[in-house]
Amino acid sequence: MTARFSRTLLCAAALGLAAPLFAQEPADVNYEQKREDSEMDALRRWLNDKRLITIRELGGDLSISGDVRTEFQATNERRGVIKQRGIGGATAQPAYAWDSDVSLNIDYRTDYTWASVKIKFDNDMGVNGGSVNRIKVPKAYLGGRMVSGDTITLDMEIGRRSLSSVYDSKVQFAALYDGIAMRLGKAFEDIGDFFFNCGPFLIDEKNNHYGAVAEIGMLRVGNVGFNTKYSVINWKRHFSNPQKNDRYNFVVQQLLASYQFNPKWLNKKLIKFYGAMLSNLVADDLVLPNPTTNSDQNLGTQNWGFYAGLLLGTVKKAYDWAIDINFQWVQAQTVADYDFMGIGRGNAARVGLYNDKLDGSGTIPANTDTAVGPCNYYGFEVDMLYAFTDNLTVQQHFKWSRTLDEQIGPDLKYQQFEVEFIYAY
Repeated sequence: MTARFSRTLLCAAALGLAAPLFAQEPADVNYEQKREDSEMDALRRWLNDKRLITIRELGGDLSISGDVRTEFQATNERRGVIKQRGIGGATAQPAYAWDSDVSLNIDYRTDYTWASVKIKFDNDMGVNGGSVNRIKVPKAYLGGRMVSGDTITLDMEIGRRSLSSVYDSKVQFAALYDGIAMRLGKAFEDIGDFFFNCGPFLIDEKNNHYGAVAEIGMLRVGNVGFNTKYSVINWKRHFSNPQKNDRYNFVVQQLLASYQFNPKWLNKKLIKFYGAMLSNLVADDLVLPNPTTNSDQNLGTQNWGFYAGLLLGTVKKAYDWAIDINFQWVQAQTVADYDFMGIGRGNAARVGLYNDKLDGSGTIPANTDTAVGPCNYYGFEVDMLYAFTDNLTVQQHFKWSRTLDEQIGPDLKYQQFEVEFIYAY
């Protein structure tokens, strides 16, 4: 049996075994998916390096890759002095959690067309409370090159992936990007590389609700390591239901700048400084009932945020390392919960900013004592990645946050440590 035939058989068997599991009810993007979307850049690059051509057929290149992960999380969250997680906690969320993840990536490319699929098994570990049937397809799209010139390219892709796979942010772009992505690139010899990405996407087919996103920028400005990107994403639509109207009252802009270089004194390791400002352009004043005064309290628009950080190193082979440190400051109405990818507040009780459910399904309006949501925090996170071998890495992630405006909801104190062993093939 040839190596080519063995790999083809393995691929067919994996897809065949997975087929019955696809008949599951659709679900919203959950926190496990958002954790994957917010992975440090060094880990994403290392995983992408594993996408090597393994089979050639029909004039194209078929690449099969994947990764296996074992993950441990220790989370401490308090509402005032009341513990929220673990034994004796106010919610059913565990303080310590183990996950087992498997991903399979299939990419096929010809000179001017391509397709990409990702199948992910993401399950809790444990004899009691563990799971074995959680499967999802976070990526399935096809694309083609419409214009191919010496200095200009235009690509179009249609299908599913995450917004974060196209657009850049530490705080937003966690939602699914079920739509069309247009990518225009133009290289200027003395100026840098210009790009423009844009496209519509589906939010809710039952309500005929669509969004739009665009990002424009320049890379290697002046042929140095300076990059700048400006993006806008539109979630807004008017609903007769006031709480649903609040939930989609978001048009978020972001201006991101970064500078990177590879100094000799660090053995030509990558150093990257970055920072971004965000604002919700259509935010109304946040008005919440105040149970103490028995009247409504106007808390302002609460629509600004920023983050800044430093990335050191890249991981390509055994003994390489990388570390990413960033600080985040985000007001309550800056980013919607369904697109949020930042540090957050823990929010074990899953309480929304506008009502009692984070997913917007609640019927009890929030007030100044109960409102939470994903934002209204300041904090920092640290990501560290180290390669034991060319295929095996360990990632350690620590995040810490505190309530930004204590007039909005409870005072939540949140910190989480995560260690993850990743084998990529």
